Amino acid sequence: MSQLAQLQSLFQAYVVGEQAGDGLLPAIINDQKVGAKVRLGVYHNAYRLRLIEVLSNTYPTLHTLLGDSLFNKSARSYIDTYPSSKPSIRWFGDQLSVHLGLTLPQHPIAAELAAFEWALGLAFDAEDTPILSLSDLATTPLDKWGDLKFRFQPSVQILHLQWNVLSVWHALNKNEAPPPITEINGECLIWRQYLDAQFRSLEPDEHQALQLLMAGASFGDLCEHLQQSMPEDEASMTAANLLVTWLNEELISASYAI
Repeated sequence: MSQLAQLQSLFQAYVVGEQAGDGLLPAIINDQKVGAKVRLGVYHNAYRLRLIEVLSNTYPTLHTLLGDSLFNKSARSYIDTYPSSKPSIRWFGDQLSVHLGLTLPQHPIAAELAAFEWALGLAFDAEDTPILSLSDLATTPLDKWGDLKFRFQPSVQILHLQWNVLSVWHALNKNEAPPPITEINGECLIWRQYLDAQFRSLEPDEHQALQLLMAGASFGDLCEHLQQSMPEDEASMTAANLLVTWLNEELISASYAI
């Protein structure tokens, strides 16, 4: 290894915190104005400040909820535990929810809020796909509807929330005081529409119906599932109404027959 390559390797290891920078000190100007350790420390700190800035941009509402001091402390802890290892800095922060669940058990909503904000980012960045419309299904023969299956667009996610993350997120984004933290144990639907990440709560019945179709069940399977709790005609109407809602929200990218 050349002397330059060795210096570069030592410098990188020091900046990311893998080892001390003593081996670099002889190569750095050391005078009374600014010592070598201070000069080297500038890069060490600047790297962490940049990563903290990235986390703040990725998790702005979480930052607001925790405040500067606790957010920065948690961010530095995360940087030490999960060093940046991916070519794109976009993906730095993907384990923050897990990290907060372990390090901030006294603030359990923090981990869920991080998971929610990360999911919003995933929805925004998801691959573009065609959008299926109600008119696309208009020519489907009635006797074929039971066989139809649906492919959902890549941005669609269902997130389980134990705490009232959505109401807290809404309040903080309006610069209002968040409501008291309460337990809800519900599901949240997240997807992209009109170039923006969207989300809303899911009632248990819709959640089950959506999970069925996303897992590969047919429209006929959905109707049979609903018939377990309501008359056949009502089940068919409910299934149709749910499908219209999902089509209008642009959740579905394609349909296909068995």
